[in-house]
Amino acid sequence: MAVPPDPNHVLYNGNGTDSVDEDEMTSSSESGSDVLDQLEAAEFPSHFSERGERLFHSSPTSPYPLPVDTPEQERLTMNHDIFNLFFGSHSIGPVADLLSGSQDPSRRKMVLDMCTGNGKWPIAMAQQFPGVHIRAFDIVPIATRYPPDNVLFEMHDVNSIPFRWRDGTFDVVNARDIAMAVHDYRPVLQEAARLLRPGGLFISYEWAPYPPINPNIPHTPDYIPAITRLHSSVNAAFHRTRNMRILGDQVPRYIVEVGAFTNITATQYLIPIGDWPTDATQKEIGLLSLEANKRYGDSVKPLLMEGGWTGPQVDGLLADYKQELDNTVGLNGVLVTVHATKA
Repeated sequence: MAVPPDPNHVLYNGNGTDSVDEDEMTSSSESGSDVLDQLEAAEFPSHFSERGERLFHSSPTSPYPLPVDTPEQERLTMNHDIFNLFFGSHSIGPVADLLSGSQDPSRRKMVLDMCTGNGKWPIAMAQQFPGVHIRAFDIVPIATRYPPDNVLFEMHDVNSIPFRWRDGTFDVVNARDIAMAVHDYRPVLQEAARLLRPGGLFISYEWAPYPPINPNIPHTPDYIPAITRLHSSVNAAFHRTRNMRILGDQVPRYIVEVGAFTNITATQYLIPIGDWPTDATQKEIGLLSLEANKRYGDSVKPLLMEGGWTGPQVDGLLADYKQELDNTVGLNGVLVTVHATKA
């Protein structure tokens, strides 16, 4: 099989045991035999490129700037664990109500995870809801090739619209931390609305693209200057190199503008960073978040260098950034979540 440079839904999980007929779900504008080619083991390396001892995707269409190697996958796993600990669940909103209960043979329950990363979320959801069929895609094949029987992983660029599925295929569409991968969030939301059944749920989680906050201390230029500089520099480098802005905190506004959703519930949560919380669970979250934020600093180093920084300049900033993370009590990352119902 020859995989094109811009892959169109290439299947790369290896069990092939999900009973759902993919051709039946595929839009009539596409051929199922073309859409679900199997990625062979020898083809995996062609979807990655190495720069500065970090591994990246090789897609010419995706703007995603962060590495996709083991250290970054470990950071994604930390974020997955943070969300699960913080919310006490793998999902927010009325997901359990939509996916639980008796299964109607004429109406199978379906979930889509966009930009799935290392695939931790769909695997956890598949174990929680073994009767639900889950589809997940990403620009690179970094999730396991042998997921649970009710999960299929595919390769696709979220910016390549329309996706292959028919209207109203899914009960839930999940989008977790995808802002850096999306050229324009509005068409992605319109596509999610098309794919959802009436009453289906769209869920978004995005980190606000500004520094962590301490709600008890006004932010001044002298407060966490290195952390503030790192975040502003990442935003500037992303704009300079891709002519795009990181707008994850604007997702609630975009959902309203699209006009396809009702019951829009947007919330900003403060996620602790560091060991300062007294509650045991919050302390565990804080320690995970501290390490995840340090990893994030390492992962944006190539982007900053692409934006004009020298290696020594970035190294100096990262040293100050990590020192502030270690020594500043009361920091919280801002997580913006939305769940909305397809009208």
